Amino acid sequence: MVSCASAQEIHKHVGDDGRITYTDLPPVRRAALPQRGANVEANEAARRLKQALQERNLGAEPRPGELSKGAGARAPNYRYWLRQERNRLVLELAQRRSRETLRPQVVARSSAGDSKI
Repeated sequence: MVSCASAQEIHKHVGDDGRITYTDLPPVRRAALPQRGANVEANEAARRLKQALQERNLGAEPRPGELSKGAGARAPNYRYWLRQERNRLVLELAQRRSRETLRPQVVARSSAGDSKI
């Protein structure tokens, strides 16, 4: 007596909405992000953020020509405040870019819900 038992693989897929599906077909792979490019972009974003923070910290003190002579005290003038605003905008842009470059990596890790049983 010959028994013919086929060994079939069953795949489990967890969707974005948390729905679990079992099937004999492997899950459809999403287009992979270029990992190396994403790492380079994330490293560049981190470098720019670090540089912007350093510029802001070093640029807190008024430079020559950025102080006005007032009544008894020297106060920062418009050049100082203009430079501070530029530093703030550069820092804000660097923070936004850093968050955006980290987001695809987090999404890629969370979509690893596909597994084979």
